[in-house]
Amino acid sequence: MHTQSIRPRLMMTLSALLLLTSLMAAISLYTLWQNQHLLEDVTTSTLADTQTSLILSENVAQIAAVAPYIATSARPFQVQKEKAKLTARIDTLVEHAAELSDPRYAAELSQRVDKVSELLAQLMGNVERELYIREDLLAQQFNLEPLQRYRFGRAFIAAYSQNPTYISQGWIDNVSTLFVERSDTTHERHMVMPVFASLSRGLTHVNELRNENAFLLASIRAQSDRMAEYVNTIVSDHRESVSLQQTLAKQAITHATLVMAGILISLMAGVFYLFLFNNKMATDLEAVTDEMLNLAKGDTAITPVKLNRQDEIGQLANAFSAFQRNAIDKVHATQALYRQKTLLETLFNEMQDGLSAYDANTKLLAWNSSYAALLGIDESKLYVGMPITSVQALLPKTLSTTEDPTLAIERQSKPLSFERQFIDGRIVEYRSQPIPSGGFITLYRDLTEKRQLDLQLRHAQKMETLGQLTGGIAHDFNNLLSALSGNLELLSLSAPLSDQNRVYLNRALTVTEKGSQLIERLLAFSRRKPLHPEAVDLEDTLLELQDLLDYTLEGASLLSMDLDKKNHTIFVDKSGLESALMNLLINANAAMPEGGTVKISTHSCTLIDSGKAGVVIDVSDTGVGIPEHLLSKVMEPFFTTKDKGQGSGLGLSMVYGFVEQSQGHIDVQSKLNKGTQFTLIMPIADSDSPNTSRSDSASGEDIASLAGMTVLLVEDDENVASPLIDLMKLHNIKVNDVKTAEDAIKYCDSVTPDVVISDINLGDGMTGTDLKKALMVSHPTLPILLMSGLPKSDLIAHYGFEPDWVLITKPIIHHQLLKILSDQNSKR
Repeated sequence: MHTQSIRPRLMMTLSALLLLTSLMAAISLYTLWQNQHLLEDVTTSTLADTQTSLILSENVAQIAAVAPYIATSARPFQVQKEKAKLTARIDTLVEHAAELSDPRYAAELSQRVDKVSELLAQLMGNVERELYIREDLLAQQFNLEPLQRYRFGRAFIAAYSQNPTYISQGWIDNVSTLFVERSDTTHERHMVMPVFASLSRGLTHVNELRNENAFLLASIRAQSDRMAEYVNTIVSDHRESVSLQQTLAKQAITHATLVMAGILISLMAGVFYLFLFNNKMATDLEAVTDEMLNLAKGDTAITPVKLNRQDEIGQLANAFSAFQRNAIDKVHATQALYRQKTLLETLFNEMQDGLSAYDANTKLLAWNSSYAALLGIDESKLYVGMPITSVQALLPKTLSTTEDPTLAIERQSKPLSFERQFIDGRIVEYRSQPIPSGGFITLYRDLTEKRQLDLQLRHAQKMETLGQLTGGIAHDFNNLLSALSGNLELLSLSAPLSDQNRVYLNRALTVTEKGSQLIERLLAFSRRKPLHPEAVDLEDTLLELQDLLDYTLEGASLLSMDLDKKNHTIFVDKSGLESALMNLLINANAAMPEGGTVKISTHSCTLIDSGKAGVVIDVSDTGVGIPEHLLSKVMEPFFTTKDKGQGSGLGLSMVYGFVEQSQGHIDVQSKLNKGTQFTLIMPIADSDSPNTSRSDSASGEDIASLAGMTVLLVEDDENVASPLIDLMKLHNIKVNDVKTAEDAIKYCDSVTPDVVISDINLGDGMTGTDLKKALMVSHPTLPILLMSGLPKSDLIAHYGFEPDWVLITKPIIHHQLLKILSDQNSKR
């Protein structure tokens, strides 16, 4: 990194401050000089010209004022004196006009002064000529002596002697006439009359001169006025010039002030920067000095100071940091190594997976506690340098009893991954990676739980398949059962039977009901239909089923019961419990082709998970047993060990599903050629568990008379419709039947029945739910009952069935149907 010295920066800063100071002084001096120059210009030029112009104007005005006095002067010496004064004054005016600095003003004023001088010269000449004429006339007054004899003559002579130029022409003519009339001598006339003639001519000339003098005086006054106006113009121009110069001076001062203010701000900024620079420099020097002192005292735990400088101080700090880091890095490196060692040891020992390392000679280098725990090895027997063959000798037995010796060699050259399944059921995954320097490390992971989750996933998938299959056949199968049970019930009601035939009939009805329950359990098993749990006395139920269970066994097989003397009440679906026991006995019977004993026993227990009371139901047989590798699969849907066509693979799956849905647990243990035992653990029902048992029948007292009731039956399956019609007719119910919803709507538009009973699935046309919704609009008070062999959840999802509607489930039990019709009849 390029180093920037402190000295040039300080010198540049000081030079900049000096330059700014000099510039400020120069601007101040220049501004003062400029203002002084403007002032001198005003003083020497503008004011002087103004003063000179005023003097010229004043003198011209004085000349104009003196000129009339000169024009009336009657004494020659006085005229000469005034003429000398005016000439001197004119010369002074010419000199003053020449002093003007502006040539324009000087030329104009000089021209005007010359004009006044010319007018004065003409005026003075006229005055002198007038004086000459008067003197000539006065010289002739002695020729007027003859007029002394006359009174008018004496007055004329007196006026003539004063100033002959003021005698009027009329007076002259009058005196001349009187004199001619009274004079009696020619000599007197020759003396006087020429004087009169000369006087007349003189007066004429004087009057002309006086008129010309009046014009000259007016001209002089006019020139004086024009000069005064011109002087005023000059003064006005000078005033504007002074104002302009004053404005320029103010602008110059303002500009200088702004520039000086900027320079002053720059100076202050420079001083502030210099202060900050020096303060930062002093602070950094102090920090470096403190670190040096601390390092000199042996303190290496300090944080190195970081100076973002590229000057001598920065170099000093960097040079010191090099010494400081040598000591600090040693301490930090030691601490980091210790922390890393602690972290690695913690990770190594606390990781859930096992880990081991072997060298190039396949000798144990390191391992964690999970390694020994996962493989079932006594960790106290492991030691560093232990050969891999010795370690393998400590391993528990696996399903594959032989160990491939080439694996240890291959694991040093390439990544390997394989699994081992131990006798106790654990599955451990081995994942090995070679070490570049020789040897390999292996990560061990317990896959047992993962494999169980995979099995549960496959089980759930099979259950979904089973649900789809069960839902598909439930409707058709329930229709068949409905037709079968309906005809059997008609047979039971229509004709007297012998006791033996009655037994056969009841057995057929029971099997039909079991078939219906089988469909329900299949639906419940596949989660397509909920169970109907109720409080069930376990021991009493087993005793009730003993005959049927005993009948299930074939050949030489025997049934034995060892029931707890204390009855246990469990909260389960009773038909589901019966079906589960039947399936277990069927499987037990199949496992004893040569005969044997099936034992059912019950006893109390305590549930591990909740600590609550429970009951154990053991169903054991003395059959051929189940191979150990198949024990985990026997409860999977569709898994069977029977020959093709001998089993569906659903029996034990249904048992498993029932137990799980009942919040219980099932376990199986088996030994080849010794038998199998299924253990069902069920929780004891709480005292506040609801009793939701269904009443499958209604007594005759519950059913009111149905005679005269009209029913419209909508059913597209003739085998289902016929027994229902016959059954209702036995109770005097008027029945009309149609096969489609469209026909039902047409019928109701013409005839309104008391009740409409309709199947939901009616083929390709309208469904029963469509029919109900249509009739609810057109016949809002008409009861419409729907029946179906499909689970209610499917009806809601696919047929628009409302959850609060009444559903008659197939196969239809005649007591249930009659009870529903009775309830509807009572509401009319």
